Amino acid sequence: MTGVIARPEQSGTDWSRWLRGQADQPRWVRPALLGIAVAAGVLYAWGIRSQTPHLYYSAAARSMSMSWHNFFYAAFDPDATISIDKLPGAIWIQALSVRVFGPHTWAYLLPQVIEGVLTVLVLYRAVRRLSGPYAALVAAAVAALAPAVVALDRGNISDTLLILLLVLASDQAAAVIVSGRVRNLVWCGLCIGLAFQAKMVQAWLIVPVLAAALLLAAPRTELRQRITGLAWFGATALAVSLSWMSVVSLLPAGHRPYVDGSHHNSLFEQVFVYNAASRTNDGFSVGSANFTAGGQGSGFRAELVLGPDSRFDHLFGGSGGRETGWLIPLALVCLIALAWAARRRPRTDRETAALVLWGGWLVVHLVIFLVIGTVNPYYLAVLAPAIAALIGMGAEAFRKTDDRRMRGLGLATVAATAAYGWWLSAAAPGWVRAGLVVVAVVLILAALRVRESLATALLLVVALAAPTAAAVSVVADGYGPLDTPYESAQARQVTQGFMASALTSARKLDAQLAKAPDQPRYPLVTFTSALASPFIASSGRQVPAIGGFTGTAPVPTTAEVARMIEAGEVGLVLVTPADDDRVTWVRQHCRALPGGGDSAAVLAYTCARH
Repeated sequence: MTGVIARPEQSGTDWSRWLRGQADQPRWVRPALLGIAVAAGVLYAWGIRSQTPHLYYSAAARSMSMSWHNFFYAAFDPDATISIDKLPGAIWIQALSVRVFGPHTWAYLLPQVIEGVLTVLVLYRAVRRLSGPYAALVAAAVAALAPAVVALDRGNISDTLLILLLVLASDQAAAVIVSGRVRNLVWCGLCIGLAFQAKMVQAWLIVPVLAAALLLAAPRTELRQRITGLAWFGATALAVSLSWMSVVSLLPAGHRPYVDGSHHNSLFEQVFVYNAASRTNDGFSVGSANFTAGGQGSGFRAELVLGPDSRFDHLFGGSGGRETGWLIPLALVCLIALAWAARRRPRTDRETAALVLWGGWLVVHLVIFLVIGTVNPYYLAVLAPAIAALIGMGAEAFRKTDDRRMRGLGLATVAATAAYGWWLSAAAPGWVRAGLVVVAVVLILAALRVRESLATALLLVVALAAPTAAAVSVVADGYGPLDTPYESAQARQVTQGFMASALTSARKLDAQLAKAPDQPRYPLVTFTSALASPFIASSGRQVPAIGGFTGTAPVPTTAEVARMIEAGEVGLVLVTPADDDRVTWVRQHCRALPGGGDSAAVLAYTCARH
């Protein structure tokens, strides 16, 4: 007797089945997710041809695209005399884009648009594993519309790749919690290691959070098995994190660029001192890179960086609040309420693991950003995945609960969130603030009269109204990662006007230098890589940068600068007012060009020998 194994009948075309998604989720979820991803792509990519990319990273990407030697060693300049002051993981991707498509503005920015959309999709999968499709879809929408994320993904800064890789690591941790497979722990460690290549020590901040979630909820019955699995995770993360640094450090120093951000040509010093330990103090300046910019002569970093004077504005007020503060209180309320509800659940409960994972991510970063002295607003985009996941979980719990107290708490929290968003929107146009009030009042009243699922959707719209308006304003104003929603005219002059004018001026000066009858080996030399950036980005020509990004790197030495000038290899030198022996030598031995003075932002000296 022969038997026949019947296969389950599948209806519809392959396309329709793909559009519906997995059988354990509602049919409308996959189309909604794709709609969110498309909306995110439009927000991130709209107008990027007219964007001014970050000039320092653009210059590095262009230099690294010119040869595989420059690419591997993360050279800042075409001749590979000095490296960038970060690990090159994210810039590698930009350099490959430039190598393939050419040095167009959109070629620098396209990788971040793609990475941002992928982050939304991966976050959905990570949240769905532990909390279901409804919570995951809400999380995807919240993350995609976060003003900090929209601004960040419209530029060419490393944090976009960092966030994608951290979400990928969290997704693999969630897979371990669901399945217990060790191979997912290895993939999780790999993602952390690659995130380290993108943003160094910041990638390790969630390692204790991942470990806590895995120890608590991984479905291995014995603690010893869970610890062994974590050992595989930690070993993989550490090995991948240190791999490139170790290989480069073992190669002869004479065959590679000097390591910027260090005083001893050391990548380990660059990563763990310059980019880690030194960032924890209250120092507000970064040496000579803090030159003045804008019509009122304000400090470049003074307009862009959140300093130590007001820690509240790092997250909850001012430009930091406008960047990412909108939904932090709501996410914290969701965390506390969900943790209280989960207090008696078993160890392996998936919702508890999700709270440890996303709540730990949020709390760790909140503490760090409140403690450290200075914060670039775009740093805050890393909060978005955790905020989004917690709000998604909270929305799911609110939709299912029949507890009147919990529903009252949710309604009050959303109303407070709307009021807070209205306060943060103080610099927005009047019609925007009026519209926020109308939306909040109408939808909250409507939510009181409809069934639970619809009420949850209406309250989500209320909570997201202010940050969504801010995100749309970022796109409408043509802003990028250095901008914050509704920023002041003075800040806009620095982030938009100064950057664009620096690139335009670099192109004009480069054209003038090219017409000179006598061409020295280096028609232009600058003090700091910050000054060299627009010239390299615009022309791809070698511009030696004295002192690296901050002006403190000991290359080239004063003797080397003197040798180049005395040999007639240097035409023009651009410097900023600085107490540096090399700048002093230039000012003493070269002729100052008119238009400058000790108070000028940039001073020009001609060193050509006639």
